[in-house]
Amino acid sequence: MAQRTGARTSSARPAARDARASRGTGGPTRSAARSRPDDRGGAGRPEPRPPARVRARRWFVGLDPWRRALVVLGALAVVAVVAAAVVALTRDAGEPAEGLAVDPARVAELEAAEEARDAENLVASIDHAQHLQTELVPVLHGLHAVLPVDGSTAVPADPAQVATWRADVDALVAETEALASGSSEHNIVRNGMLTSLELVGDALDAVALAADAAPEAAPDLYALAGELRTRAVDTWGLAAVQLDLRATAGGQGHVHVFLPVHPGDSLDGGLDVPGEDSHDH
Repeated sequence: MAQRTGARTSSARPAARDARASRGTGGPTRSAARSRPDDRGGAGRPEPRPPARVRARRWFVGLDPWRRALVVLGALAVVAVVAAAVVALTRDAGEPAEGLAVDPARVAELEAAEEARDAENLVASIDHAQHLQTELVPVLHGLHAVLPVDGSTAVPADPAQVATWRADVDALVAETEALASGSSEHNIVRNGMLTSLELVGDALDAVALAADAAPEAAPDLYALAGELRTRAVDTWGLAAVQLDLRATAGGQGHVHVFLPVHPGDSLDGGLDVPGEDSHDH
């Protein structure tokens, strides 16, 4: 019995070897089949991409040494910036009192300097307004002779005289532009006087044009000149009121620098019509 079993076993081994040999000659081995890409997942299917970590490693290794050094330095710089930002934010969060600290002495010093500057601007604006008033009186009186306030017929002006008045007004405009700016109250005075001077200049230009215009166009130009003069006086009046308020509040007393448009004007900032009690605004 034992002999027959051993015989069958010994005879089966060659048969198994022959079968394996025949399978090997008849087609690819199992290991070879696993190595062929066409047998995995079907014909034509692309081979799966390697993980992102592997791709990044292959990209970095493929760089030349100089570029690899630049990449490393760039990464270190980014890390340093992020670390500095974190440290700064942590420090600010841990010390809020020092970041918001206010020095009362410094605040008082700045306020005192601002008050001193405003006081200087007040004195300068008073002196400048009085200077402008003195220089503008002859111009306005001469303009009244050409263009009477009462609405009577205009008298053609001497072109040379108008040119002289215009040059005087231009000089006053330049002086006013050079006046230092300051607080809102101060700037109202400064800009009001400046606008008034510019309107006077425009009125003189209209008078000069009327003198050379055709007879049918001259009346409209004289009417325009009169309107510009009225606007100039009204604008000056607003600046003068503001200056008077600033002067009284600043201990300088009342300051009256209204524009007299013609001889005998009441100096109250309006356009007094000679022989009438009312104002023509």
